[in-house]
Amino acid sequence: MHLSVQTLPFEEPLDETLTFLGDLGVESIDWRCDPEEYLDDAEAQAELLETFDAHDIDLSMLGATGHNMLHPIDERAAEADELLRDTIRLADQLGVDTVSAFSGLPGGGPNDETPNWIVAPVPPGDQADHYRYQWEEVAIPYWTELGAFADDHDVDVAIEIHVNMLVNSPPTIVRLIEETSDRIGAYVDPGHLWIQDIDPVASIRYLAEHDAIMHFETSDVVEYPERKRLQGVWDMTPLDAKLDRSWAFCAVGYGHGESEWRDIISTLDLVGYDGPVSIQQLNTPQPLHEGIEKSTKFLSDIMFTDS
Repeated sequence: MHLSVQTLPFEEPLDETLTFLGDLGVESIDWRCDPEEYLDDAEAQAELLETFDAHDIDLSMLGATGHNMLHPIDERAAEADELLRDTIRLADQLGVDTVSAFSGLPGGGPNDETPNWIVAPVPPGDQADHYRYQWEEVAIPYWTELGAFADDHDVDVAIEIHVNMLVNSPPTIVRLIEETSDRIGAYVDPGHLWIQDIDPVASIRYLAEHDAIMHFETSDVVEYPERKRLQGVWDMTPLDAKLDRSWAFCAVGYGHGESEWRDIISTLDLVGYDGPVSIQQLNTPQPLHEGIEKSTKFLSDIMFTDS
């Protein structure tokens, strides 16, 4: 395992970000970029890779999450699909073997214009038919074809297990893998499991049994039980109204303690994971740079770095 950081929230030039992260002992980054800036441009790519080499930091993954390739409005789905395919093509050209993505979320039927997140079979009615449509008529055909495209470029696609997406739990990512392509795998983040009351340790064990883990990221969540008892897990209070929510994202170690994180890291080690442990700090009350500093120190003290 090695320490990594997702750079999406950083706004300064890449060179400054790499200088900051290199001083913290970060060995690789999960980088989000506009593929058009570098795609099919050998000179720009060479300059980019020289920047990484100068800081002795690897490019472990290119990010394309945050987009819905299964959106029921064709134009929006096509835009997201183009971005994902361009990111895969760029990863191939840069020698990066993994790209991240969301699974996407279709509508509940062919005439819908809004994505439909179906989370329960009650009240009894059409939910089962809508859910079958999402999987069998939209997601499985799309990801089967996309998996073949990724294979043509020798790139894996790590799908983030995420709320408001068709793949939102360990069993759903395993289903997608088994019914589409072995180029598809799991992007695991305890924060997005905790907010659903899913156990990260059990998830790591389950996904490892299916040889499904491609990328591991760390975000943390602080819970407010008095709010949760009233508002539940699916709390639509705005993210910036943190004192009024049942949970909120936070810097690593400020929601769950060292014992819980040690259990997660030791389980990763136990199942043989030897990739990035990447820090994600988004939508947190802590300042970005100070939060990253404290998160890297927290994780560095408990990670196993020998293969």
